[in-house]
Amino acid sequence: MNEYRLEGFFINKSYKISNDPSGNGITLLARHGDMEIMIQPVMEGAGIWFVPAGDNSAIEFFFVHTGELYVEHEGDIITFEPGDSFYTQGLAQEIFMKAKKDSILIYVSSNPVFKLTSDFHEELTKLIMQINDKDNYTFRHSRNVLRYSLKLYERLKTFCTDDTDSNLAIAALFHDVGKIYIPDEILKKKSVLELNEYKKMMRHPIDSARLLGSHFNDRIVELAQGHHERLDGSGYPYGLTEEEISFEARILSVSDVFDAMTTDRGYNEVKSFRTAAEELVRLTDKFDRRITKALAQLVEEEAFGPDDFLEDRQELERLKDKGGREDKGGGSK
Repeated sequence: MNEYRLEGFFINKSYKISNDPSGNGITLLARHGDMEIMIQPVMEGAGIWFVPAGDNSAIEFFFVHTGELYVEHEGDIITFEPGDSFYTQGLAQEIFMKAKKDSILIYVSSNPVFKLTSDFHEELTKLIMQINDKDNYTFRHSRNVLRYSLKLYERLKTFCTDDTDSNLAIAALFHDVGKIYIPDEILKKKSVLELNEYKKMMRHPIDSARLLGSHFNDRIVELAQGHHERLDGSGYPYGLTEEEISFEARILSVSDVFDAMTTDRGYNEVKSFRTAAEELVRLTDKFDRRITKALAQLVEEEAFGPDDFLEDRQELERLKDKGGREDKGGGSK
């Protein structure tokens, strides 16, 4: 850290606040005793959980530098924009805040939290980079599935069992992380898989669940593991049927197949959004009609824009250097 000392006046020039939350994990700016001052990035669509602390005297203060975030409370939406601030002390219940836009927060805590938070962000970064290093298509696919899943959740939240979309968001982003164990000659094959290759591919939901189990709750593990299950029992890895598949897992499966149908995997016919949505609507034996109809409506409304998240390879390498921390013949592998 480039730090200059002028008899009690400290200058830290090692970090410049960026308006791009994807380039840095949480960053420690200063520490004095137990107090820590940090920069907290929050990407669009992501969220922050505030949970009751064991020490009711502890204060966590947040200043919105850029972006926009919101909290839903008793039917009202409380929005936070640049210049707004908030703090927690003696919190009585969990609160979930979500970023409406890419956001940067200045975060001050009276108790040390940086190492715990930084370690968590680092583990997430490692998982994301493992996916991308193995197969860049899988990385981009995961981001697309995240976007589609969140849009569908917002449209269909009355049918969902989770109060927020946080579990679904994490499961969507990491649902294919188990593919890091699949040999490259299978994962990157530019033709339809042979039966023995397909059997190896069918293991990846189980491997995803195993990897996520050490980082996240059982709900996230269940959703990621179920993204290839189908209502009629024809899916994998366990052949679950309608009553055994949660609504959020059904959303994830539709999002997964929709992206697989509309992106180039090297051997498939790339379909338009409208054609793919219409085909999924007709597959009532495999996919929940409420979800596929909502997908078709979103397509008609042009709710899905291009995915520009880290498309530039140089940007991806910058993130890496910081290190900071489907069905056969139609769906996804």
